[in-house]
Amino acid sequence: MNSLTTGQIHTPTFDIAIVGAGLAGSLCAHLLSQSGQSVCVIDKSRGSGGRASSKRVEGDISCDLGTPYIVAKHPDTLALFKQLTEEHVAAPWKQLSKASSQAFVGVPKMSAITRHWVQNASFITSTRIHHLDQITQQGDDQPSWLLRDDKYQPIVIAKKIIIAAPAPQAASILASHEKLAVLLLRANQASASYESQWAMWLETEPCDLNALIEPKGSPIKRMIKDNYKPMRHSEKVDRWVIQTTPNWTKQHLDAEKDWITQTLLQAFAEITEHRVLKHGDPHRWFLSRFAENKGNNPFAWSPEHNVGLVGDWLCQGDAEGALISAISLINHIKNSK
Repeated sequence: MNSLTTGQIHTPTFDIAIVGAGLAGSLCAHLLSQSGQSVCVIDKSRGSGGRASSKRVEGDISCDLGTPYIVAKHPDTLALFKQLTEEHVAAPWKQLSKASSQAFVGVPKMSAITRHWVQNASFITSTRIHHLDQITQQGDDQPSWLLRDDKYQPIVIAKKIIIAAPAPQAASILASHEKLAVLLLRANQASASYESQWAMWLETEPCDLNALIEPKGSPIKRMIKDNYKPMRHSEKVDRWVIQTTPNWTKQHLDAEKDWITQTLLQAFAEITEHRVLKHGDPHRWFLSRFAENKGNNPFAWSPEHNVGLVGDWLCQGDAEGALISAISLINHIKNSK
């Protein structure tokens, strides 16, 4: 363990540092900020959202290439979305809701949810956390964590860390400190089960096709009319987001983007019989989805080291699972004081 060196005196210090500003990480930040703790969120991207981020099409128009909507069944997530709806940050998508579950979207885009949740935390963007060091600060009986970036520069010091990143990214951070072997094992086990996905947006003339189409026997897993979502632009076109099946993606993970584009446009035209007026480049979500890595809890927490893990891969393997994971860990931390 290192004692604090002069160079680290100017490194900002927080009660909790959260690595990853997707749904799980940003919700953790929101819940912890409410309890009066100093919270810092660090993300490798330029903004929040992770796989629930939004892609700008042109001007102020954007679409959701990753998580197109969130299906809520659990009482905790239903309560969460009731509050977000009252705050005009989310809206129910009634067309996709069923008796047993409700679908919600962020308004005016999915990333509005995570932006709302990180607003009371310090948010450091475009920074990839790569290394963890344990240090002892003057006057502290408990060691703290120093988080370094991929250039080994000190970024923040925190008493506790929550890693809210996909399992392989969490594993590479945990592997930097020998005391975190138990958490590393959990992340490594889950890393074997990820699925990738290609996604792209395109526009057609307005048509009466459903807001969600899940074709069979096609490279396309689902097609979502983005402009049919509540509080979206209602323009003179239909804007679709199409996402590929895991098996097809696996076979064409490293294919040229031009070939992916043409293949998906052709598949879309065959299903819908509509001409594409305009389209964007396909985006590859390398770590799109995880099978649930079952444990006793929908999170992992090491009380002796004050390091925890949250994410969809620890609970259900979907967007709602990411939220349940975050709520469960924060409740656990609060109750074990």
